[in-house]
Amino acid sequence: MAVDKNGTVKIEISGDEMSAIAFIMPPEGSGTPASVADVKRALEQAGVIYGVVSNERIQAFIGQAVIEPVDFMAASGTPPGHGADASAAFMWTKDADIITKDEKAKIDLRELNLVKSVVKGEVIARRTPPTRGEEGVTVKGTRTPGEWGSDVVLKAGANVKVSGDGTEFVADIDGSPRVAQNTVSVDPVYVVNGDIDYETGNINFAGALEIRGNVLDGFIVKAGGNISIGGNVQAAEVYSEGDIVVKGGILTRKQSAVAAKGSVFAKYIENSIVEAEKDVVSERAIINSSVRSNGMVICSSHEGKIIGGDVMAYSEIRAKQLGTESETTTVLRAGFKFDVYIAMAEVEAKLETALTESERVKRALAQAKTAKPEAIAKLKEALASLEAEKANLSQRLAAMRIRMQVNPFATVKAAEAIHPGCMVYIGASRERITKHLKFATLMSDREGGIAMSSYDELTRKIKTVNVGTKEKKKTVLIVDDTKFMRSKLRNILECGNFKIAGEAEDGQQAVSMFERLKPDVVTMDITMPNMDGISSLKEIKKQRPEAKVIMISALGQKEKVRDSLVAGASDFILKPFVPEKVLEVITRIADR
Repeated sequence: MAVDKNGTVKIEISGDEMSAIAFIMPPEGSGTPASVADVKRALEQAGVIYGVVSNERIQAFIGQAVIEPVDFMAASGTPPGHGADASAAFMWTKDADIITKDEKAKIDLRELNLVKSVVKGEVIARRTPPTRGEEGVTVKGTRTPGEWGSDVVLKAGANVKVSGDGTEFVADIDGSPRVAQNTVSVDPVYVVNGDIDYETGNINFAGALEIRGNVLDGFIVKAGGNISIGGNVQAAEVYSEGDIVVKGGILTRKQSAVAAKGSVFAKYIENSIVEAEKDVVSERAIINSSVRSNGMVICSSHEGKIIGGDVMAYSEIRAKQLGTESETTTVLRAGFKFDVYIAMAEVEAKLETALTESERVKRALAQAKTAKPEAIAKLKEALASLEAEKANLSQRLAAMRIRMQVNPFATVKAAEAIHPGCMVYIGASRERITKHLKFATLMSDREGGIAMSSYDELTRKIKTVNVGTKEKKKTVLIVDDTKFMRSKLRNILECGNFKIAGEAEDGQQAVSMFERLKPDVVTMDITMPNMDGISSLKEIKKQRPEAKVIMISALGQKEKVRDSLVAGASDFILKPFVPEKVLEVITRIADR
C-alpha cells in the first residue's frame, strides 16, 4: 500500500554563499505539494536572507514539482565588484602586438618593419594603477569588500628611466623598444648586411636583429628583441623573445625550428617546424609543416593554402584552400594551447608506458614463485619504482588538466574550399572531411560536436549543419547517492547520445558495478555515504588503471577536487549542472 508523503524542500548553499539551490521533491500518494511558504521557511532555516527570488518565480517551480523533482536558483548574492585592472600602454603603437585580425589577413611583409626605433627622452610606456570594486553581499547577508583590480608589474630595464610616481617609462638611448617579463627596455639594433654564414657565425644578441640576407643551413640565431630577415630561413634555428619577420620563406626541412615568444610572419612555410606564442601568418602557403600557435594561423593572400602537415592554433586556422583535391592528409587543430597540449600528450604517453611495464612486472612476479630470492627482490624493487613513477606522472597530469583551457570559440575557416583528407579537431571534437566543401567554417556546437557552415550548391546559400563524428554510443556509469541527481544526469547524457550502463547509490556499489559493467566513463559524486567518491575512485583505478572517472563536485569543494585529480580522476563537473558543460567534459574524456 502506497504511503502518503507531502512534498519536501531542501536548500543547498554554495561554498562561497553566493547562491542557494532549492530542491523540491513532489508529493507521494495523496500527500500535499510543497508551497511557497515551505520554500521560504526552508530558506530562512538555512540562514538565507538576501537575494531571494520572487514568490511568483517560486510558485512557477512549485507547479512543476507536482509531478517530478525540480531544482532552481532560489537566492543569489551580489558578488563583490571587481575594480578596474591596472593597464600598461606601450607607445610604439605600430608594433605587431596591436595589428588587428583584419590587418593580418591582408598584410604585406615588405611593409612590415618590426625593428622599431625610439629616441632618447621619448615616453615609451605608461602604467595606470588598479582601482577597487564595490562591496558584495552573500545570500546570508554577509558583506564582503570589493576586489582590487589586477595589478600590472612594469619595471624599467636596460636604457629606460621611470618617473617618480612609477607611471611613465622614458627611453635613455636611441634604439629599439621591447617588453619582456614585465620589463620595458630599449635595445640597440644590430644589423647584419648579408647572410648568416661562416663569416658571421651564430648570433646571440640581447636586442633587436635586422638580417638583410638569408640564414643558411646549420646556423643559430637568437635575439632578445624582434628579428627581421630579408631573405630565407634554411635548415637553421631561429629564436626570438619578440616577433620574427621573414620576408622570404621558411624552409628548415624539419631539421630545426623557428620559434617566437611573439608572432611569426613569412612569405611561405614549407617542410618546417614553426612555433609562436601569438600568431603565425604566412602570405602564400603552409606546406607539409608542423605549425603551432597560441593565437591564429593564417594564410593571408588571395592564393593562401594549407597543405599537409599538422597545424594547431588556439583561436583560428584560416586559408583560402585547406588540403588539396588529391586528398593530401592535412591535420587542423583549433582550440588548445599547444604547449600544454604537447606536454600533456608526452606525460600521457609516459604514463601509458609505466602502466604497461607495471603490468608486465606484476605478471613476472606472479610467475616467479620458484625463482631465486634475489631475482624476486629485483622484481619487487622494479615494481615499487614503477608505482612511484605512475603516482608522479598522475599528479603531473592532474595539474596539467587544471591548467588546460579549451577555447569554445575556436574556428577552422576555408575562404574558398576545404578538401577531403583534412582531419579537423575543434576542442574535444573531431571530424574527417569526406567531400569538397565551399566557403566552409567549422566550429564547436553546443552539444560538444562540430557544426559547419558551407555553401550549398543546390540552394546557392550558406547553410549550417552538425557534422559531428558518428560513433558507437559510449557507456556511462552514474554514481550519486541522490536519485534526483542520477535522473538529471541520465537525461542530459541520453540527450547527448550516451548509453547509461547503470546507476550506483554509493561508492561500494560503484566499485562492484564497474567491475561487472566495464563502462567507458564513470561520473562519481564526491560526497556519499558508506564509501565516498575519492575512495571509490582509488578502488576503481586499482581494477583498471586506465579507467576514466569524472568527479561531480559542489561549489566550494576545491580541495577535494584537487585530491581526486591527484588520485587519477580524468576531470570534474560542478553542480548545479550546465548540460552543455557536462556533455563537453564527458565527450572529451570518453573520446580520449
